[in-house]
Amino acid sequence: MDWVPVGDITKTHGLKGEVKLRPLVINPGLVQGARGARIVGDDGNSVETVIEKVRGQGGRWIVKFKNFKTVEEAQTLVGSSVEICREDFQPLPEGEYYWFQIEGLQVFDEEGRYYGTVNEIISTGSNDVYVVQDGDKELLLPMIDSVVKSIDLKEGKLIFHIIEGLLEDHPV
Repeated sequence: MDWVPVGDITKTHGLKGEVKLRPLVINPGLVQGARGARIVGDDGNSVETVIEKVRGQGGRWIVKFKNFKTVEEAQTLVGSSVEICREDFQPLPEGEYYWFQIEGLQVFDEEGRYYGTVNEIISTGSNDVYVVQDGDKELLLPMIDSVVKSIDLKEGKLIFHIIEGLLEDHPV
C-alpha cells in the first residue's frame, strides 16, 4: 500500500485512549473517512489500525483509534506519525490536487528549462506557494493561473510561465 502522512501525535487526551494530533491536512473528514490507518513510530516500526473518531478543527484534533482503549496504551503513540492509504482519498474535481500529488513534481518553464522539484507547499490564504528546490537553488512559485500552466501527474511534471519578478536572475 502507498501511505500518506496526515499528522503527528503530540500527546494523550483523557483516559479512554484518545490522542491529540497535529494535522498536516485541513479537513478532518479526509482522515475520518479512511478505512485504515498506520501509526509509525520514531524507530520506523508501524502498526495498522482503524480511526474510530476525529473531532476538532484547525491545528489540533482529538483522535480515537480502535485498538487503543486506555491512556497507557495511547501514551505509547506519542511522537508517532499517522498515515492513511492513498486510495482512501476521494477523487477531486479536475484541476484540483492533494498536497501529496504536487510534492515531488518536476518543475519546468514553458521553454523546457528544469528548475527542480516541489518539496513543500506553503498555504498563504489567497493561494498556495510551491517551494521548488534544485540543490541550493530555491524558487517560490505561486499557484495562480497566470503562472502555473499545467500539471501532469502521470508525467510527474509542472509547467509554469515566467512572469516579471518571479525569477531574480531571469529577464522576461
